[in-house]
Amino acid sequence: MKRIVLEEHFAAGLAPGVSLPRGKEAFLKGTCTGAPFHTDKGLMADIGEKRLAFMDQYGVDVQVLCSTSGQSLGSEDPVGNCRKINDYLASKIKEHPDRFTGYACLPTSVPEACADELERAVKELGLCGTMVAGRLEDGTYLNDEKFEPLFAKAEELDVPIAIHPAVPPQPVIDACYSRGLPEKTGVVLSEYGFGWHVDPATHALNLILSGVFDRHPNLKIVLGHWGELLPYFVDRFDDAFPAEFTGLNHVPSYYIKNNIYVTPSGIYSKELLEYNLKVMGPDHILLAMDFPWTTPEGIDELLAGLSEEDAEKISYKNAEKLLHL
Repeated sequence: MKRIVLEEHFAAGLAPGVSLPRGKEAFLKGTCTGAPFHTDKGLMADIGEKRLAFMDQYGVDVQVLCSTSGQSLGSEDPVGNCRKINDYLASKIKEHPDRFTGYACLPTSVPEACADELERAVKELGLCGTMVAGRLEDGTYLNDEKFEPLFAKAEELDVPIAIHPAVPPQPVIDACYSRGLPEKTGVVLSEYGFGWHVDPATHALNLILSGVFDRHPNLKIVLGHWGELLPYFVDRFDDAFPAEFTGLNHVPSYYIKNNIYVTPSGIYSKELLEYNLKVMGPDHILLAMDFPWTTPEGIDELLAGLSEEDAEKISYKNAEKLLHL
């Protein structure tokens, strides 16, 4: 069965075989065992034979490539930096157009430039949406009114905005993730151990509760890691935020089930899949391996036992529809 995976990372501009300038200390100390990054630090930079060999080994037909480095790396020219990354990504996709597509990198530190760059990336470069990383530098989320043009443009182009976790602000780390813990344990807890999942969930809730989806009812958001906790609290959200309290058109679960799409991001849990099938439905679940940060083992078994129709939707049909592939 065809397999399309979203959220597959690359390092823009690094020559193949060159290690990342700063690896995650926790990864280098041996957590998340089995991740391809452990055995080859150059995988992030490769958009060619190494990556294709990995894809062939695990039955992946298409990777949706993503990089948030234009958002997170300091630059005197964030707009130009993102344009370069998107141009680079488009050039690599052209080398293997049947195997790769990608999300645009946007200069979120310059909100007024985001809509134009998204339009250029989609219409001129052929990219299929965008991925942003967590909060902005000042700690705010995308529900700030400065990003209304971006939401309108994504809705107009009918492309998704994927929200990737990012490191929480230092005051949050100090208050929640480092008290009484060994340093490296606190790092993991604040990032992919837990903090990375709380923060994008809060981000998405801010979008919902500030009325973004009432203003842009066809806007589509992609969340990894089985929805970053949101599907598990839909009943609680509806009890806490009824429409007569928030002034929204619907209760939160409506937006979660209609405007949000979820992927496993390398967490191949059949229990979580079964739960998300009940809450999100088979039309709002897609695959993601989170290359090269997680082990690929388990993806073959994830969809076993599903109906052929549901397995096809999750494996590739939903991605083809959402991303216009």
